[in-house]
Amino acid sequence: MAGLPYWTNSTAAVNYYEPIYQNQFEVILTPPPVVSGPNVALLVEHVTKISGLPDVNSAGQLVDQEYKFAKRSFAASVPDTTTADIDISFTVNLNEENDAYVYNILRAWNDIVYNPQSGAQGLKRNYVGECAVVIFNKAGEIFREFKFPSIIPNGGLKSMELDYTATGIYELSMKYRADYWIETRIGQINV
Repeated sequence: MAGLPYWTNSTAAVNYYEPIYQNQFEVILTPPPVVSGPNVALLVEHVTKISGLPDVNSAGQLVDQEYKFAKRSFAASVPDTTTADIDISFTVNLNEENDAYVYNILRAWNDIVYNPQSGAQGLKRNYVGECAVVIFNKAGEIFREFKFPSIIPNGGLKSMELDYTATGIYELSMKYRADYWIETRIGQINV
């Protein structure tokens, strides 16, 4: 009888459908060209978490229309948002020169927007970077991908907290705003 809680009645079980693991992803962050150097490629090694990836975007608050006492609802004509705010967390290491390169790269990027040491402000064309996020199965096969061709820092770095009794390592996070993105999904239904 179909629907009984038995292994052979589950399509996912008998076909060995693999679950999606939340730790199977890679983030490639490309700062603007002015933030360069050999350590920039190491950013990918220090990403621990990303949140805020755009998912279902609402068309805004529903709009109601009434005829006598009957109500009908429609999607609004203005969406809730057309941007994505992503937050990326990193661990920080020191290299052989005692350079906290992850912090220094992200700080340099943020300083282009506004440098608190000099008061200088940059133009968007100078502080825009790129980001790509690929999500894959345990065999490394990509099933979902986000490309953010234009991201800018959106809020400063999470500040360093020092504590004599702490045993953890230094982690920081940086927020970015994407004006648009390209998402690709295996099995995507285009309407």
